[in-house]
Amino acid sequence: MAEVSTGDVVLFTGKNHVRAIGEIGAIFRNSSFADAMWPPKQGGESWHTVYSLCQFGPAEIPYVTLSALLGYKSNFQYPGQLVLTGERARAGIDGLLITTGTALEDAGAVAPSGTVRELPVERQHTRSTTVERAAQQVLFNRDESALVNKFCGTLTDTTATRFASVAGICDIYLNGPEGSEIIEAKSRVERSYVREALAQLLDYARYAPSAVGRLAALFPQPLEPKERHLLHH
Repeated sequence: MAEVSTGDVVLFTGKNHVRAIGEIGAIFRNSSFADAMWPPKQGGESWHTVYSLCQFGPAEIPYVTLSALLGYKSNFQYPGQLVLTGERARAGIDGLLITTGTALEDAGAVAPSGTVRELPVERQHTRSTTVERAAQQVLFNRDESALVNKFCGTLTDTTATRFASVAGICDIYLNGPEGSEIIEAKSRVERSYVREALAQLLDYARYAPSAVGRLAALFPQPLEPKERHLLHH
């Protein structure tokens, strides 16, 4: 656990599935504190490393899906505790579309909790306020993740990546023989989702590592003609 720190991603596994996904908050080693929470068995050892979660969400991802992303055999069972770093960890995070609050803060997409900013006097009665992180789930979207993984499985001549910016973290960034492309995935096809995808694509494009020639959106079903026309226009 020495390599684990605040902002890292933790996957909770069991019954051949990833059952939940969390973002590490505080992490420390304290045997007395740990023993108070999890009393050791007679003659047993303490679980002296303790961590909290600043984000947590349920998931239902089969081991075979995770193993394909991490490069393990399809029958790998994830015994005990496993700490991954480098490209293998990145492949899992990007493949599952995991976006932590820490990553968004590091990219400048959201203000850290507790940040104080000045406000115009004519609009507020106070000189300053505390910026709170939006109370929305930004950690993991299972439906969009499945859509992205299915799409990426069709790619043959380019590798899908993501990039972080003050606009957030995009779902898919392609930079192959046909140029650069940003793709945003949505779990539903209603007009509000189409408009959201459009706004995100235009925002991300400003910060892409190289000039973007194409913008695209992934949806689980065909769009109605008026929504499709809006996106293409």
